[in-house]
Amino acid sequence: MRNLDPRTHLAVTLCAAVVWFLYERLGQMHLLCLLASCYLWQAKEVRTAERLCLFYCILQALSLLCAPHTALLYVILHTFARSIPLVMFAAAIATSNPSRLMASWQNLRVPKPVLIMLCMMIRFFPVLRKEMASIRQGIRARGLFPHWYDYLRRPVTVYESFFVPFTVRCLKLSAELGATAELRGLDAPTERSSLYAAPLSVYDYLTAGLYAAAMLCILFID
Repeated sequence: MRNLDPRTHLAVTLCAAVVWFLYERLGQMHLLCLLASCYLWQAKEVRTAERLCLFYCILQALSLLCAPHTALLYVILHTFARSIPLVMFAAAIATSNPSRLMASWQNLRVPKPVLIMLCMMIRFFPVLRKEMASIRQGIRARGLFPHWYDYLRRPVTVYESFFVPFTVRCLKLSAELGATAELRGLDAPTERSSLYAAPLSVYDYLTAGLYAAAMLCILFID
């Protein structure tokens, strides 16, 4: 299956954001989540689709359980659950190759500072996830919190052992990514060339059109 262009991801995500404000019934959100799962599957992000779908189902179930007892908690959980389909569509952009994304969005005349910021964010968050995992492994290796309730009993130690090294790593990563961006010439005044082909294909147009039509059909479902 051909890879979708990042401009297609952007168009579908913007369509989803527009209809998201128009959907009022719970069934429409369920269908939008299903549509987002199909889109992630088409973008070859099956594991991401499975995780986010499971998270959506858990949040919806918890919100329904809390509805008879706590209205505020229901609103909070339901709001988070409603945002999951949008996150799923945006995940297709976040998992795109930054070089391909930059070459594609450069044709949309996106301002260069915005384009550099988006590419650095896409690079930053996956590395950040690995840093968090390595910090947790270091905490386990030192045996600081042998039981789960130790995190509640010693909040100051939790802050010192996790958030302090996490903050330091964030500062170092931002400096390293900034140096890498400068080395690769991302801030050069001329237009960057790329190895990735930029033109949109019929497959991209069909995908964007079909998903936009499906979202409109969901809007008019009783």
